[in-house]
Order: sequence, then C-alpha cells, then structure tokens
Amino acid sequence: MSHNRFEALDSWRGICACMVALFHFAAVSHISEFSLVKNAYLFVDFFFVLSGFVIAANYRSRLAHGFGFGRFMLLRLGRIYPLHFVLMLLFIPIDIAKDGIGPDLWRALVTNTLLLHSLGVNNELWLNFPSWSISAEFAAYIVFALVVIRVGEGLLPWTLPIIAGPLVLAFVSPYAMDSTYDYGFVRCIYGFALGVICFDLRQRWPELSRPLGMAADTLIEVAATLIVFVCLSLASGPYSWTVASPFLFAVLVLVFARQGGAVSRLLTTRPLLLIGALSYSIYMVHALVRAVVRASAMALEHSFGWRLFVDSVDYRGEPTRLLWVAGSPWLADLLQIAMLLATIAMAMLTWRYIEEPGRLWSRRLVSQAPRRVVAE
Repeated sequence: MSHNRFEALDSWRGICACMVALFHFAAVSHISEFSLVKNAYLFVDFFFVLSGFVIAANYRSRLAHGFGFGRFMLLRLGRIYPLHFVLMLLFIPIDIAKDGIGPDLWRALVTNTLLLHSLGVNNELWLNFPSWSISAEFAAYIVFALVVIRVGEGLLPWTLPIIAGPLVLAFVSPYAMDSTYDYGFVRCIYGFALGVICFDLRQRWPELSRPLGMAADTLIEVAATLIVFVCLSLASGPYSWTVASPFLFAVLVLVFARQGGAVSRLLTTRPLLLIGALSYSIYMVHALVRAVVRASAMALEHSFGWRLFVDSVDYRGEPTRLLWVAGSPWLADLLQIAMLLATIAMAMLTWRYIEEPGRLWSRRLVSQAPRRVVAE
C-alpha cells in the first residue's frame, strides 16, 4: 500500500543498521576505536527522521481524508510486531540465565509485549534491548495518526517536539541523546517530527526535488555525507551538541530523497538495496548474535581459562566488558565482521519467514476487513 519509495534512503537505513550493530559488537579492535563507530548509537536517530518522512509521504494525506486510525495502526503493527515478539521470546531464557527470574523480568515481559518500554516505565533495558526504539516509534505512529486526523496536515503541531525535544534531552534526560528506556519516546518524536517537516517542505518547495544535473547532485550528496560523517566522528558522548544530530539526518534525508547523484546510484545497486530491505531485521537480530557470541566466549573462558574479555568503562563511566581476542585488535576486527555477516545472514531468514509474512498478513487483513470495523 506504499506509494512513495525512496530506494537510496532505504539503503542508508541498512547502512545505519549495520553501524549500530558494530557499535554494540564492542571489542578491543580497530573497528570499535573508529570514531564514527564509537558514536554510532546516533544512527538510531536517522531511523526516526526517515520514519517520519516516509510515514508522512505515504499516509498523511490518506489519514487526513478518511483512511482511518485503526487501518493505519494495524498496518504498522503488522510491520513491526511479529519480529519484535519472536525475538522477545528468544531473549527470555538469555535474561533468565543472566539475571534469574524476578520482578524486573516480569515487568519487562509486560512492557515489551505492550510496546511500552521506551516510555519510562522500566529502570533499564531488558530482553532484546534495541527494541526500545520500536516501542518509541509505535507511540510516534499513534501521535502522528491522531494529530493528522484531528488537526490536519499543517506543520504547527510538529514544531513543538522539535523545540521541546532537544531541550528535554539536553537538560532533563540523564543520558541526553543516548536516551532509551527513559526518554526514548522524546528522542523519537523529536526526530520523527523533523521527518514529517522534511516531507512537508519537499511538497511545498518543488525545488527541493528538482534535478540539478548529475555533477551538481553528486557534489551535494558527497558534501552532505561528509558533513554528517565528520560531525558524528567529532561527537563527544551524548552530552555535547549531539542533541542537534537529528537535524544532520534531516538534511541527509532531503538530499538523498532526490536520488539525483552518483552516490544515490551507488546506493541503489543490488547489494545495498538488499541491506536496505533487511535493515529492520538487521537492527532487531544483531543483539541476539551479540548475546550468543558473548555467551560462547564466557563458556570458553570458563572451560579453558582463555582470556576473551577485558574490563573497561564506557563514555558514561559505567563498567563494561569488551571482547578480547588473543590480545590482537586485528582478530577482534575479524570477529566483529563475522558477527555482522552472521547478523545479515540471520536477517535474511527473519525477513523471509517472520518480517515479510507479518507485513503481508496485516495488509491482507486491512484489505479484507469491512472499513467500518477498522476505520476511526
């Protein structure tokens, strides 16, 4: 039911998912020491901006003209929930093995099942920890649909999250742009609103989508990419200017929605389009690959006395354990690459057998159900 497809942006989403995975595959390696990877948690905000842009492109007008709240939410639920639910179930024995069965686990099960775990009801990340962003996006979908149905297609309602979001993250949230289970929804709706405004600006000003020629569009694409990569590489933890990083991603979205330059042509080659198609599955399954690898390393450490972890502290000053492969950063690089390849391979399976069937199921359900049942 999607009418607007931005293939270059799909590929960007896949690249960002891989960067987030490398960030979480923390090891004593050259890859983990690369500045862009150190700050790759910020690529989650690209997802939020792009989501606002794509959802507005495909549903804003239809919602404003009677598509119906129920129809929209059923489609979005079918898109995100089946994979989230399966991975949540797979993480239950992992969390039990790690922390036992207690009230936190039961609360995590309830909040994760109901997609509430980015709304400040938990005191840490539990189960499939990247799914906090799915909770935040689902809440953003609800807000989007209600605003468009009740208020219309105007820009004014979306200016409030853009003003309030960075202020809350900078001065209230303890982890600023690294907010997840606590202020995750604030972080999401800030980026999502920017994405909605990006689409609106593109609609109001045709110049933003008018081709300038291959050379000019290529120059703009290269410049935008370099600016984003350099700025993110220079970021210093979540407490710096990074509260403005969604604006960088908004520029990237506007530039590559044009799909006019050589970088866009590269992004629309088959391998990158595949990564883009798998982006949601890559993002959701990488924590499972991480958990399996780390559990295997702990078992080997215990059985053979090998040193496979080293104690460290993260940018918050909190203790963490990094993978340590025979004291060689090069071997750790290979391990991280192998973990990423394993993630992509698993993502191909989850896309084929969980994600895509869930999406098609919800579309069939919406098309077959009487409109009066699912409409608002």
